[in-house]
Amino acid sequence: MPHRNTVGSRIDLARNQLGLTPSQLATRAGVKLKTLENWETGRTEPRSDKLMRLAGVLQVPFAWLLTGVMPEGADFDPAASETARIAQSLDKALAMQHDLAALLVDVSADISRLQRDIDIDDEAERTAA
Repeated sequence: MPHRNTVGSRIDLARNQLGLTPSQLATRAGVKLKTLENWETGRTEPRSDKLMRLAGVLQVPFAWLLTGVMPEGADFDPAASETARIAQSLDKALAMQHDLAALLVDVSADISRLQRDIDIDDEAERTAA
């Protein structure tokens, strides 16, 4: 396995995190399998345009792929598995669902209160007439 301080090792890591074979990544990146293998083993390095494409396909920050340094605020953990990232997304979605449910309860209560106020006003007008 390549050392994790090289561009090739980061390509290999990110590819494995997504569960892609070298052949699948080569196809998605639009390069030959041998080219990808050369990058991953450190025999050659991709040009910047290919590295940019790889970052998109691999769903990782370009800066991390190039330097190994995670940009501040990046939502990528190179040590996390794809399953862990999906679970994290699910947790975010469930938290949003919870917040939405609470908001709907509040809106429903406001509507009920407004309807009661309208009913009281209508009753008062009928009584006065």
